[in-house]
Amino acid sequence: MSDHTEADLPTGALKSALEFAVGIAAASARHRPPLSFPSGLKKFLKSPRLPSSALGMVRAAVEGDPDFRHGLGVAASGELVDEVGRLWLAQPEGWLDHAMALVERSSTPVTDESNVRTERKRREAAEAATTRARLEVMALQTQLAELQAQLDGVEAERRALAAEVARVTGQLQEERAGARRAASKGAANELARVTAELDAARAETIEVRAVLDGVLAARAHEGPAVDVARLRELLLEALSFTGSGADVARRPRRQARRTALPIPGGLYGNSEEAAEHLLKVPGVVVLVDGYNVAKLGWPSLSLEQQRQQLVQRAEALARRWGTDLHIVFDGSDEVEGAHTRQRALVRISWSPTGVLADDVLRAEVQALDPARPVVVVTNDRAVLTDVRAAGANTISSDALLAVLRR
Repeated sequence: MSDHTEADLPTGALKSALEFAVGIAAASARHRPPLSFPSGLKKFLKSPRLPSSALGMVRAAVEGDPDFRHGLGVAASGELVDEVGRLWLAQPEGWLDHAMALVERSSTPVTDESNVRTERKRREAAEAATTRARLEVMALQTQLAELQAQLDGVEAERRALAAEVARVTGQLQEERAGARRAASKGAANELARVTAELDAARAETIEVRAVLDGVLAARAHEGPAVDVARLRELLLEALSFTGSGADVARRPRRQARRTALPIPGGLYGNSEEAAEHLLKVPGVVVLVDGYNVAKLGWPSLSLEQQRQQLVQRAEALARRWGTDLHIVFDGSDEVEGAHTRQRALVRISWSPTGVLADDVLRAEVQALDPARPVVVVTNDRAVLTDVRAAGANTISSDALLAVLRR
């Protein structure tokens, strides 16, 4: 057990930690709504320096709020708070003896004079740390709300499907009972046909339920995105079944699958020549991962200048060959006027808040008519794998830049 108490630790030895506490409180007070901090620190927030007479009051305020002090201990770094101050804030096992030893060994006496420049630096660093933490919390809250909304939607679909399964099961029982009452050979044949169709419908509803269960499990663990198109397709097929041959014939057919364009013999699949061939295909839609291409092509320019370079060269290519180009950039909220810009020859899109341009490209490939050829331009391996699996052709960002620079 330690021979010392916390009161034995000189207040002057805690100067850097106390200045850090006031800096964090000042940064927290400027947020709307303000973040929580001890009310005893309010009187010191606008002072350019922390006077020696205030050290004791600041220490008492921090010690009176254990949660605030613990948060300071997590955020404090060596460049902001000295070792004695960090020990006082975090209070690991055996901290008091260690801190007292450091104070006793110090060759420089502890003074109450404040270095204004050091204090300002600490306050600025504390404000930056507080801002980053708040932004991260807001982002997590937004993601949580979106996930909850998706879970609610999937749960509603699951309940609707369960009701439909019960209806189909009841209909199956009624059909079988009616068939058993029929005496003619024609009635027996009809029974066999209806039974087969209803069994097929039940198999499809079982498949839908399996998909929904997988969706719920994936959402609960923040797994991969839901195959919404497949889910809706199977649900429509299950809901459209009524048990009669005519209704079964009217069930929607599954969407045709896109087939990638062939590359002529003698052309390397990822070469500049192969890229030119795909860009000239009549009716082709070319989806471009905007920043993936722009940052690679003009790394020394600002983001706005990179976008301008890419769009100008894309317009020149569209004017020359008549290619239908659609460029997708990340983050419309980060670019002033992003929603209002229009281009005569090239379509420009911005991903919504919280959505990557990669996901917009995947969605565009799925949404376009499978009969229309699609080419995706990116170097992102995950995107390349997904769009190729969906039947799209791909061009590397390097190959497109080579064509644009001619």
